[in-house]
Amino acid sequence: MSSTSHPRPAGTDCDLGAIDDLACSAKGIQRRAEVTQEHLPQLREFQEKLGAARVEYAKARHTAQGDLEVAGEVLDRVREQIRCRITPEQRHCLREAVEEVFEEISECSDGWGCCVDDCDCDFDDGVGEDDTVATLSARIARYTAEVLRDTACFVSLDGELTALPERAARIRTDAAQLLADAADPVVGKDVVRLYARLLVLRRRIHDAWRGFATVSAYVECLCKVLLCVLKGWQAIAVLEGARAELMCKEESRKAACLRKRNQVVEEVMAAYSRLCPPCPPGHGDGSEEEPCEESDPA
Repeated sequence: MSSTSHPRPAGTDCDLGAIDDLACSAKGIQRRAEVTQEHLPQLREFQEKLGAARVEYAKARHTAQGDLEVAGEVLDRVREQIRCRITPEQRHCLREAVEEVFEEISECSDGWGCCVDDCDCDFDDGVGEDDTVATLSARIARYTAEVLRDTACFVSLDGELTALPERAARIRTDAAQLLADAADPVVGKDVVRLYARLLVLRRRIHDAWRGFATVSAYVECLCKVLLCVLKGWQAIAVLEGARAELMCKEESRKAACLRKRNQVVEEVMAAYSRLCPPCPPGHGDGSEEEPCEESDPA
């Protein structure tokens, strides 16, 4: 018997898994588009607000500036009325107290200056071979929280168009009330409290701009925040699409496994036909040629 094995005929390996992969890829693309379409209206709205921000914020600052200047003049009058009724030591101690309290307020409050920096816009939309549904889900959750924070920042900044004039108007009103109280024969007796109110109002005038020294500083911050929101949703859309594709492939694998478990014999016969195809024609027909050798005899 010859030791040379007869070649097997080329069989057809009908692996249709590529169809499932294509379907899952389509699901990923669809999910990415859905996330984009979901947040595009808000991005368009923010884009329009940014376009009008320079003009509108300049108007708001102009209105606020007028009220703050009047308030400052009123406070100068109050100071002239009460400064000789309070000792230098009391004035010094009150100034220290005001600084301490406002520093504590600054540490525990948001909304001072630009609410994002360059590090806040670091969104990685890369999907590696080691990424799973779980790792993508965790990154999506983290990025979503960051984008929602940035979105709230944009809304707060946009609110300055009305909040700034209102804040300045309240300061002007409070300054006028302080002037009236300083002249009141009853309320005016508590000069230490009056001076404390005076210092607080001066600090409120200084802080009225919320850390934005110019219109350009405000607009640049607003633009930076919008870019962070845009980059965040772009990355999330990519990751959502990748996660949808992975979830689809996992479901396909589970379905294939379930099919094999429910049709074990049929799967075995299919594998047998693929692994052990019949001998080429001419073998086993009674001729004297050597019989077809088994590739892996049992």
